[in-house]
Amino acid sequence: MDYLANITHQDLQLSKLPIVVNIDAASPVTYPARHDLRYYLEVFVPEFYQGGFISLTTLEGSEEPSQTLAGITAYPGANFEIQDLLHGLVESCVPAFGLSQITICETMVRPYYTKAIRKNGTVLIDQTLLPSSYVFRGGFSENDYASYKSRFFTSYIGANRRFLTWKPDFATVRPNQPEYLSFLTNFSPTPAELRLRVEITYEDWSVETITAKTLTNVSSMAVYVVPVGPTVLNLQARMNANGKFVSRYKVWLSNENNERLSEERTYLIDNQPYRKVRFILFQNSLGCFDTLDCYGDGTANLKVQRETAEQFRGYEYLPGVSERVINRITGERELTVSVGYGRYNIKDLRDYWQELFFAEQVYLITDREHIPLTLVTDSYLTDDDREKLVGRTLTFRYTNPETSYSRLPVMAAAPVRPTGWRGDAQACELNQSTGLRNGKKRYGLLVKYFIDSGEDVKPRTQKSNIVGTEGYIPSWDSADCAAATTPFKNLLLTQTSIYKRNNCNIGQVGGNWSISIPANTYGSEISQGDADGKAQAAANAQDTQENANLNGTCIIPTPIPIGITNACPTASTQPIFAVIVGSDEIVTNTSYNTPTVRYAAAGLNAGTYNIDIRVAYAASPFVNFRLRIPSKGFDSGVLSGNQTYRIANITVNWGDSDLIIIGEPA
Repeated sequence: MDYLANITHQDLQLSKLPIVVNIDAASPVTYPARHDLRYYLEVFVPEFYQGGFISLTTLEGSEEPSQTLAGITAYPGANFEIQDLLHGLVESCVPAFGLSQITICETMVRPYYTKAIRKNGTVLIDQTLLPSSYVFRGGFSENDYASYKSRFFTSYIGANRRFLTWKPDFATVRPNQPEYLSFLTNFSPTPAELRLRVEITYEDWSVETITAKTLTNVSSMAVYVVPVGPTVLNLQARMNANGKFVSRYKVWLSNENNERLSEERTYLIDNQPYRKVRFILFQNSLGCFDTLDCYGDGTANLKVQRETAEQFRGYEYLPGVSERVINRITGERELTVSVGYGRYNIKDLRDYWQELFFAEQVYLITDREHIPLTLVTDSYLTDDDREKLVGRTLTFRYTNPETSYSRLPVMAAAPVRPTGWRGDAQACELNQSTGLRNGKKRYGLLVKYFIDSGEDVKPRTQKSNIVGTEGYIPSWDSADCAAATTPFKNLLLTQTSIYKRNNCNIGQVGGNWSISIPANTYGSEISQGDADGKAQAAANAQDTQENANLNGTCIIPTPIPIGITNACPTASTQPIFAVIVGSDEIVTNTSYNTPTVRYAAAGLNAGTYNIDIRVAYAASPFVNFRLRIPSKGFDSGVLSGNQTYRIANITVNWGDSDLIIIGEPA
C-alpha cells in the first residue's frame, strides 16, 4: 500500500448552491443620506481554459435596509448572488464511449474574481478588487449548506481525499461494466504524474499491486476522469494468465513517487449469471458520472403518434384511394428496468439510488454508444422499515424521437480529408495552485485546419488546448514567463494557529503554532490583494488539528502576565490609566509617556475576562485617546473624558504572550 502524500487542499465554491458576495456599506458618517448610494459588482472570468480574464457582466444593487438593535444601527451593505451566473460557465464531461485512459474535464472548474464598486449617485466612492476564487459545477443537500458552504472541498473531500462520488464503497461490478471515478486536483504541490494503482485480490487470496494507468502533465484545480472498470483494467486477461479468477480489486491514485493522493475504493466482481444486464450512466450531484447496473427484469416499449390529414378521394371515390393519409409518424421508446436486489451495502445503496432522481444527464450504455434518456419515474421510496430485500424499478424515456426502423451494423469509417490543429492565443502558463508563472508559454486555443491546403476548416472550429486531447500542443520554455515576472506576489505571512495541540502529556497543556507562508510563494495576474489572499487561504488550510499536534507546543500552565503602557505625552490634559479586573485594581495609575510596561503583581489564568480601564485627567480640555491590545487584535477607537472603559470578553489562553494594554493618542 502506498504511503500518503503530504498535500494541502484548497476550497472551491459550488455552482448549484448560493454564492453570495457582500459589499460593505458606505460610511454612515460620511453619507448620512443613503438614497443615492449604489453598489455594483463586476464579474471577471477567463476567456478560455487558463486564459486571461475578461469582464463577464456588471451587476447593480442597493444596500440592504439598516437594522437597529438596542439603539445600535448596523448597515449590512449590498449582497449579490452570483451562483446562477457562474453555473452556466461550468459544464460536466460525459465520459467518452469506451474511455480507457485518464482524461481531464477542463470545463468543470473555472476561476473568477469580482470588483466591488460603490457610488453616490454618479460619483465614484471607491472600487476594490476582491480575491479570486474557483467555482465547481456541483452541489450537495441544502441541509448541509450552513456547515459545509466554505469547507466542503477541504474539510470533507480534501481531508478524506475522496473521489467525487456518493456511491458506497465495496460496490459490486460486472466483468464488462464501465465504471468511472472522478478526482479533483485542488491541492498543492501538484503532482508530475497521476498513477492509477490497483491492488488485485485473486480467488485464492493472493494479492498483486500494479500501476494500471499513468497521466503526465497534470494540471492543478482540474477534474480528472479515471476509468476503473474490470475491462479497461484488463482483469479478464489476468484471470486467464494466472489460471484463477479475480474476486475483488482496490483502486487509488498516487503521484510519481507512488505516494497516495486519493482514498482507496474496493470493487467486488459479480460473476453471477443474469438474463440480461443493462448499464445506466448518470450525472451525480457533484457533476461527475456514476454507473448503475440493472440486472433485474426489464421491458422496452414503443409508443407512436401519427399525424393524419384528410384528402379528396376523387370523382370516382375508388375503394383503393384513402381519404385519410398519414403525414408523419413519431415514435417514443420507454425502457423499464429493475436494479435487482443488492447483496452488499443494502441500506447505503437504497439511500444512494436517490442520486439518479437528481441527475441532469442520464444515458443507456449500449454496445456502440451512449443513448440519452430521461427519467420518467418521479417518486422514490427512500425508506421502508419493513423492507428486507431492497430493489427498485425505474422507467426511462429515450430523449430522441424516432421516425423509422433500422438495425444496421456498425459501418467502417469513410476516408476524410486530413485535418490538424494549429495554436492560437499565446499566454504565460500559470501554476494553478499558486498563481505563479511557471517559466513556460502555451497556446490557450487550437484552431482546426486542413493539412493539404493550410486553410481553416469551415465553419471555424476552436477548442481549448488541453493535455491528453487531440492536437494538444505542449507548452515551451520562455524567459518572459519566469516566476519572478508574475505581476503580483504575496508578502510574508505569519499567523498564530487557531487549533492547539491536544496530545500533550498529563500536567501539560497544548499551545498554538506559528504558520508561515514565505514571500513570493503565491502570485496573481490580477492584484496584490489576490496574491496575498491566496497566501491567506493556504495558511488557513494548514490550520488543522493534525498539524497542531505535530507543530504545537506543550507547556506547563503558568499565569499570563498583564500590564499597561501609557504612550500619551506628558500634559495635564492627557489621560492616565489604571487597570481593574473584577473588583481588584491590579495596576495603579500610570504616569505620562512611559514606554516601559507597568505589570500587575500577578498574571491571569486561562479564561475569559472583563478588563476595566479607569481613565483620569488632571485638567481640561480632555485630549482624545484610544486603547489597544495588539495580541488580541483589540482597538477601542477614539475615546475621551474621565470614565471607566470596559474591554469585554477578552479570552486568555495558556501559553499566550504577555497581555499588554496600550493607551495612546488618537
